[in-house]
Amino acid sequence: MYALLGILGAAACIYGLVGSIVILRNQQRKAGEMDKDASLTQVKHPVLANPIFLLYVVIPVLTIVIAMVWIFITES
Repeated sequence: MYALLGILGAAACIYGLVGSIVILRNQQRKAGEMDKDASLTQVKHPVLANPIFLLYVVIPVLTIVIAMVWIFITES
């Protein structure tokens, strides 16, 4: 049961990540240059310089890791 929940959680995280990347790329193509005064770091790495996007990745992964550790500890 826990394995199924883990697989479903991982699939949801991967689906959300891929969907976010697709939306980000589509927005960049449609709108063109939106940030004319953007820093060089943000221009080179629009994903890595976006803290909200990073939270979309970090929080689900951290949640899954904590849940797996909790399950391992409680079943031992």
